[in-house]
Amino acid sequence: MARWPGTINGDPYEPGHSLATPALGSIERWRFSSDVHHPVHLHLDHFQVIGRNSGDPGSWDAGWKDTVDLRPAEAVEVLVRFTDYAGTYMMHCHNLEHEDMAMMADFTVG
Repeated sequence: MARWPGTINGDPYEPGHSLATPALGSIERWRFSSDVHHPVHLHLDHFQVIGRNSGDPGSWDAGWKDTVDLRPAEAVEVLVRFTDYAGTYMMHCHNLEHEDMAMMADFTVG
């Protein structure tokens, strides 16, 4: 059975190609949206969910996160403060089948 690579923004994972380049010490607002269920995991720094589906976050979104549960047809906005270390890191789907299909992306903190 052939495995098809997952995509982010329509592009398959390409090691070494950064999807984002936040500056060390910066705070960025990122928006995740999906057509299927994805628990999105971000390496390096924790984040806070500030909105879900153009509204307020749910009560389950309170606190610092390293993974956010994204349901079909949902959009989630998060704030991330990149304070730890410069370098290249990744974000990926925590569904094992999606990890196997390379549903991930690199980002480089500079």
